[in-house]
Amino acid sequence: MQTAVFYFSGTGNTWWCAQKLRELFHAAGRDCTTVSIEQIDGEDVRQLVQDSDTIGIGYPIYGSDLPETMKKFIESLFPEQKGDSKKLFVFCTQLLFSGDGAFVYRKELARKGWDIYWSAHFRMPNNICVTEMPFPYTTDRKKIDRRLRKTARKIEVFSQAVLSEQAVITGASKCSHSLGLLQRGPYRRMFPKLRNDITIDANLCTRCGRCVAICPSGNLYEDGDGIHTRGICILCVRCYNYCPVQAVLYMGKRHKARRGVPYRGPVPEYKPELTARKS
Repeated sequence: MQTAVFYFSGTGNTWWCAQKLRELFHAAGRDCTTVSIEQIDGEDVRQLVQDSDTIGIGYPIYGSDLPETMKKFIESLFPEQKGDSKKLFVFCTQLLFSGDGAFVYRKELARKGWDIYWSAHFRMPNNICVTEMPFPYTTDRKKIDRRLRKTARKIEVFSQAVLSEQAVITGASKCSHSLGLLQRGPYRRMFPKLRNDITIDANLCTRCGRCVAICPSGNLYEDGDGIHTRGICILCVRCYNYCPVQAVLYMGKRHKARRGVPYRGPVPEYKPELTARKS
């Protein structure tokens, strides 16, 4: 049996869940390939799907909605399935709740011939550290590890359901859909305006180019005058969290030093270059 998991991860949370799933599948004797959708093209996607029996899709949830990169992946690169030979699972990572986060794109997937057999929501540490939205977050290793242990147990239960082919669906009820809409409606209305809220403080920027290299949407670019934006941000906060000198501003506001460094992944070994597109 072969499983392929396609995921998008802004700051490492979804990457971590995908790796946990791969470890559990391997321990059970099932081959599993996990791949960032930023690092694979359409032909390779089709080949990997063709060679696999079970397909997984994973992403962080933004306002009970999919990241734009995952939407484009499903619409443009994810192949159609003719017949019912392959089964699909979907998982999303979230801070508290998303309602129907793992089920949001059910209709779009169904149009391509895919039914969701398993879905799950995995709570992860908060990665939103921007000053404009002062949600509490932590970089305390003990607190992060405590959250990861709880999520790891849930991932293990989910993997067992997939391996035993016992259907487990989260986010499909009318209540879940209603809760999702409460967030998704306002988020989708505001999203176009939010796409140009990242700027660079030229007085702090060292022109290292990391933000340009790791941006998943191509929103950031460098010219002779510095680093600028195109207004196509997808709100993953990768550039904000991983700027070495915290020169990235959100809504014109600097990161407050008193809050500590921004969240930089669930484990120290994660770096955004692990999942970002190759230059």
